[in-house]
Amino acid sequence: MSLFRSLFLVGLLAALGACGFRPLYGGTENSAINQQLAHIQISTIEDRIGQQVHNLLLDRLNSGGRPQKPLYNLSVKLTVSKEEIGLKFTEEATRARLTLWVNYFLTDNGSGKVLAEGGVRSVNNYNIFNSEFARLAAEEDAKKRAAREVSDEIKLRLSLYFVQRNA
Repeated sequence: MSLFRSLFLVGLLAALGACGFRPLYGGTENSAINQQLAHIQISTIEDRIGQQVHNLLLDRLNSGGRPQKPLYNLSVKLTVSKEEIGLKFTEEATRARLTLWVNYFLTDNGSGKVLAEGGVRSVNNYNIFNSEFARLAAEEDAKKRAAREVSDEIKLRLSLYFVQRNA
């Protein structure tokens, strides 16, 4: 059985190499991607959840802080919606769904041309408790999870844009 597994892994690795698979953050491309991401200035985003998304993007894209001479500008528009999804027989909600929809635009500072744009969505559920404090804490946690998810997805999409552009 061990021989079969070894042969299977060798065959799988050979197939991955033949299809042109390359890890996104592997090798020399990692530093080139990070250099491109570090030149992105992030525009101010409204509301508290917008501030959270802005700070998370700043951490993910510009680990050294704000760029001194930004080549690109990232603007982000947020939409937050909440809906009650779990109902008791008394028609009292017990669960809620928070959806964060983000549209982003990466523009070139020199030409003003939009280089990349897209939409990202995060859906998080939380419990609605009888205690107002507990309900607010659960909702705030759902917003933080959503902000983290969309900022990770935006970083991934921008990284893919720069890889395809440099290829």
